[in-house]
Amino acid sequence: MVTAAMVGVGVIAVLTVALYFFIRLSITGPLLGLVRAATQIAQDPASVDDVPAIARADELGEMARAVAVFRDNGVKVGEMSQAETEQRSRTASERAAMMASLRAAFGEVVDAAVAGDFSRRVDASFPDDELNELASSVNNLVATVDTGLEETGRVLAALADTNLSVRMTGNYQGAFGALKNSTNQVGEQLARIVTQLRQTSRSLKTATGEILSGANDLSERTTRQAATVEETSAAVEQLAGTVGQNAAHAAEASTKAEAVMRSADQGGTIMSQANEAMEKITESSAKISNIIGLIDDIAFQTNLLALNASVEAARAGDAGKGFAVVAVEVRRLAQSAAGASAEIKQLIDRSVSEVASGSRLVAEAAERLSSVRDAVRENSSLLEGIAQASREQASAIEEVNIAVRTMDEMTQHNAALVEETNAAIEQTEAQASELDRIVAVFKLDEPALQKAPRRAA
Repeated sequence: MVTAAMVGVGVIAVLTVALYFFIRLSITGPLLGLVRAATQIAQDPASVDDVPAIARADELGEMARAVAVFRDNGVKVGEMSQAETEQRSRTASERAAMMASLRAAFGEVVDAAVAGDFSRRVDASFPDDELNELASSVNNLVATVDTGLEETGRVLAALADTNLSVRMTGNYQGAFGALKNSTNQVGEQLARIVTQLRQTSRSLKTATGEILSGANDLSERTTRQAATVEETSAAVEQLAGTVGQNAAHAAEASTKAEAVMRSADQGGTIMSQANEAMEKITESSAKISNIIGLIDDIAFQTNLLALNASVEAARAGDAGKGFAVVAVEVRRLAQSAAGASAEIKQLIDRSVSEVASGSRLVAEAAERLSSVRDAVRENSSLLEGIAQASREQASAIEEVNIAVRTMDEMTQHNAALVEETNAAIEQTEAQASELDRIVAVFKLDEPALQKAPRRAA
């Protein structure tokens, strides 16, 4: 609406400037040309060939034609006889005086018109009827301009005072007739625009009120929905935390079960290695028994050899005494070795018996440990399945939680947008009320607007 008012003020300013140039170009300029032509005719009628504005059909044209008559009379005076010349000279002097008086009067009126004062008039009391007619034409011209400008100013002042019902009503022709039509069309167009703005502002105010009511309802429902979604998001997030914790516990149990299974596998491996070691010990014990038997045989043979050596030393007499001593020592050592090997053989036999018993126990332990390992492996597989299912459940709930959080964010965003929309609608409603108040300032002639036909856009 402020834009429309500014457009109206701009139109008024343009009309004023156009009116000024119109008067300057259409009236003041030609009138000054006529004054200059009349002055030149008074000095030398034959020097003026063309009188300005003689072809116009208005008051300026009548003035120009009167000046042309003066010129023609002056030319005729120059063609008369001496006597007539003297007579005409006196007449010309009188006419020159009258022309000087007329020129002075014209100059005052024209200067006042140039200064914007159209209230001055030419005194039409000359002895010459043609001069009186010329003065009357000038007065009619100035009066027409004064009346047109006054009425145009009255309409423009009313437009500036927000009164769009005032029109130019005088009878004008030519340029002032066009000015009257243009000025009245401007007033009618502005009145039409203001009327449409008034109707639009009322419709806009009604529409914004309805939109604001709906937006308030939407805001309330969006707020309730946001609260519900927020509660749902909190519950889903809590459920996701619980399921995630269960999945973590299941994963931890599966990890521990795998550790137990690895320990059982390691125990089974160790038991197998122990069993193999027991078997190797048994084999080694058997080999040791064989070696002990060989040592026992060697000790027996050594004892026999020592006995034979003693017999031979006894036969040798004194020469074999030293050898007999050695043979006795060798026999004693052989007997000691035989006794030690017998004891070792007994220990070896007992160890072999104990190793065989240990091997049986190790085999039984390995078998039971294998059963435990199979059970642990089965439990580990079950726990891994539980952990995998818990992870999948936690992942699914996390996706649901993300979707609910996204929905919560969107709902919160929608609520914020609704609040912003409400604020914008309230501002629009206030602006519509302000526009309605501004438009109500203009005074319109509504019956005339209803009767006037609409112009095509």
